[in-house]
Amino acid sequence: MTSSSPNPEAQTAPPKLRLTEEHFINRELSWLAFNSRVLDEAARPDLPVLERVKFLAITASNLDEFFMVRIGGLQLLREQGRRVRDNAGLTPTQQWEQVHQQAAVFVARQYDILQQQLVPLMNEKGIRRLLNSELTPAQRTLLREYFDEHIFPVLSPVVVDDTGARAAIPALNIVLLCTVSNDDEQTEKRHVLLPLPANLPRHVLVPDPDGGQYLYVNLEDVVALFIGEFFPAEKVSAPARFRVSRNTDITVDDESAFDLASEMEEVLEKRLQSQAIRIEIEAGASREHTRIIREVCGARTAQIYDIPGELDLRAFFQIAGISGFDELKVDPWDSHASTAITPGESIFDAIKRGDILLHHPYESFDPVLALVEEAAADPNVIAIKQILYRTAKNSRIISALIRAAQAGKHVTVLVELKARFDEARNLERANDLINAGAQIIYGVAGLKTHAKVCLVMRRESGHMTRYMHFGTGNYNEATSKLYTDISVLTCRADFGADASAFFNTVTGRSRFVHFTKLSMAPYGLRERLVSLIHSETARARQGEAAEIMLKMNALEDRQMIEALYEASQAGVKIRLNVRGICCLRPGIKGISENISVVSIIDRYLEHARIFWFRQGGKPAVFIASADFMNRNLSKRVELLTPVEDKEARKRLLRILEIHFADTARGRVLKSDGTWHLPQVTAAKKVRSQEQFAREMAKRARQANESPDVLVPHTPK
Repeated sequence: MTSSSPNPEAQTAPPKLRLTEEHFINRELSWLAFNSRVLDEAARPDLPVLERVKFLAITASNLDEFFMVRIGGLQLLREQGRRVRDNAGLTPTQQWEQVHQQAAVFVARQYDILQQQLVPLMNEKGIRRLLNSELTPAQRTLLREYFDEHIFPVLSPVVVDDTGARAAIPALNIVLLCTVSNDDEQTEKRHVLLPLPANLPRHVLVPDPDGGQYLYVNLEDVVALFIGEFFPAEKVSAPARFRVSRNTDITVDDESAFDLASEMEEVLEKRLQSQAIRIEIEAGASREHTRIIREVCGARTAQIYDIPGELDLRAFFQIAGISGFDELKVDPWDSHASTAITPGESIFDAIKRGDILLHHPYESFDPVLALVEEAAADPNVIAIKQILYRTAKNSRIISALIRAAQAGKHVTVLVELKARFDEARNLERANDLINAGAQIIYGVAGLKTHAKVCLVMRRESGHMTRYMHFGTGNYNEATSKLYTDISVLTCRADFGADASAFFNTVTGRSRFVHFTKLSMAPYGLRERLVSLIHSETARARQGEAAEIMLKMNALEDRQMIEALYEASQAGVKIRLNVRGICCLRPGIKGISENISVVSIIDRYLEHARIFWFRQGGKPAVFIASADFMNRNLSKRVELLTPVEDKEARKRLLRILEIHFADTARGRVLKSDGTWHLPQVTAAKKVRSQEQFAREMAKRARQANESPDVLVPHTPK
């Protein structure tokens, strides 16, 4: 790309920024602040109760992953005696201590919201968890039958003294610990574990004699009620309930791995018995049981959390989704078909008319699915190449790729086996693709492949035309309904040449060459972004209007933060929409007073990456798979894609502007690291996600009312 920045020789170099630890926010504490913003949604009295319950479950799921990944890594550094400080000046031990202090406060708030607000509201509306003491004789009889048929044959008690006791405690599953003894006082008592399998329903429904209520008993309560069945003619104590989080920060040495798939299987096995990071014990456990839990879990350094209520709040996802209580949920926003595509036409014909930009989930993910599914069935398609990072459980994308391979097309799929927590699924689906005849690449040595790109090679009139999808989100039709993302469908020849070169680089060990349009991490993407920021900085120093707007999930990379600070100091107006981690401090006099940061937490998970640079009135606009994080820019294969279609660029600019105007769900970051909602009247509040949903519905309605052509239905 030819630089349009002013001549650097005509500028006077400013003094280098002197940044200290006060100019940065710790990454882990910033993440906890993000999860607190999510929990704020669970505390909002104006939301329907089941929507609030959903946000509570999200915070629990987020916290589990945070402990297993981030705190697991911190604990290893701490045990190794590492004292290296992060950008905010904290050692691993200091981070570990501060994280646990804040996490304890966070957990207390979770349960306060649950017990003081959500449970009373659900009870009032007929959704009730019954305790064993509340069961009627008829309900106990039904639960006994359920226990005998579905639970008793599945559970396997494990004596604590056995050498395999620790291995029998799966991460994140609820485990019961009881003490068993004989009536004979001479017989030694024994301690027994009862791990509850994840494939058993957490909630056991019981009939409501009056009708109209959703009554359930937690699985652990049912097991506790009939625990004596496992130990006939013996005494069984009231069981303690606990749950273990283990360190998942175990990596495969893929540089030297002979068989990466086998290596990944070994990693998954190691995680089952890895070091305990957090132990949650439900209130009411005896001191003896608490001691045994610590010992059997190997909790030498793990943090113990006394939980004032039921364990594993992720189970409330199921409650949030129960049927028959629509009045307790938010009114759904429909996902609409793109107005750029005529109903019934081939996706290839639609793309040939011009680039198609999709804003998910307001616009359906179906055109992306159609590209792969039509390609699988089209005899003119010769090859399909695709990156898969996280996919849906029953992925239509993978099914289409399998059909394409079975039809004799050349199908190349890079399946990222190192996509954390999706490794097992990716291994399984990779085998399905191999069996169908597809060429499979298990990622790139030393790097995770996180780029979102699909390339279809189609023969048309004796020539090869390349059709592409570039996106900010995964090829996952399930999360496409829950995450906001951007897709671009194009058949531009120069983009096609770059896409082919990209796949040659990641699948064929071809020497990296600089692309005409695309930028790729870790080779050049960071440099291109820094160059664009510096270009705006140079313009500001020469008195020109200079502006940057960036939307991303996380901002942590020091070099990028320093470049933004330098631009702000020069007078560049910088607006940042950062969903989660933000290690930059806005509003520091002389450093970042020209930077504003907003974080939007709403119905959908904000996931799109959009980068806009004024560039002297000829804006450069991009979508990307990468955030401004060191791991994305230096340790992953990512793509930065320029958007060149005029209308698409205007749409992206409008998306950014509406996000920055959000005063209903857009929290503003202060220089002290705290986040605040703007104080505006209800009449003046702007809610970006609602506005996008409303505008898309209007566009779809107008398209249906005034069709340009009449489309007959024809047999498929």
